[in-house]
Amino acid sequence: IRRPPRSTLSSSSAASDVYKRQSLWVNRIKPIKALKALRALAANKEDTVQVFHVIDALGGTNRKAFRDFKKSDVGKNVLENKIHLINTLKRKDYLSKLPEGSLGKNYYNFIYKEKLTPDELVSASEINFDPNKTEEENIFHTRLRDMHDLWHVTTGYGRDALGELSLLAFTYAQEKNRGIGAIVLYGYRIMGKVTRELNFNIDLRDVVKEGYKLGKEASFWACADWENLLEKPINEVRTILKAGKPELYKEVLHEFSIKEENHLRKTPQVAA
Repeated sequence: IRRPPRSTLSSSSAASDVYKRQSLWVNRIKPIKALKALRALAANKEDTVQVFHVIDALGGTNRKAFRDFKKSDVGKNVLENKIHLINTLKRKDYLSKLPEGSLGKNYYNFIYKEKLTPDELVSASEINFDPNKTEEENIFHTRLRDMHDLWHVTTGYGRDALGELSLLAFTYAQEKNRGIGAIVLYGYRIMGKVTRELNFNIDLRDVVKEGYKLGKEASFWACADWENLLEKPINEVRTILKAGKPELYKEVLHEFSIKEENHLRKTPQVAA
């Protein structure tokens, strides 16, 4: 076996060192920015921009998740053909005509009942587009972003504060994203306080922990072929993805929704 010329080895080593330094810079932690964003998010859970500020400040998505995606059949197809999930999710007419009980029809009902559009999440996350990442990495990260409401529908978690936090715990278990982990820890502490102050029978922190447990037990959803899953019955999708039932969340949801609404009525709205 011929040994490559020394100059080639040196160049390769130098390139590797540069890549590592760039990776460290891209994934650097900015705690002050993260703390400010967490406080803003706590004051207004609808301010989705703050979620992406936190993720950006704490280093973005775990690179292992990207490597696993890149090696998967779905990942290879998505990256090679530059497939953007949002393009399918924006096809309102297509989604509305899918069979009742399908993932896609449930997603359609979820989005338009909540008066959301996929574009809203896109706008919120545009601040997190990183020119230091490769095109493939940015395709992966935007795909993760676009999956969020599909994960709501598949898991059964709603858009109330407890449902959002539990889904983020699920997401952290899947992706090990430091920014998402920070939001979950911050929210976990708040849920302990809410449990005591509003006298819940179930410790709301246990609901969040259930979300994390379900995320650990599920298959790796970043590699799921969501475009094709949209037309399948949602129960079949849950079986394919090993989606467990959020029993504690469902048990406490009615009580939580009433107390959250009453609390918001009594609390002055924070100015933007």
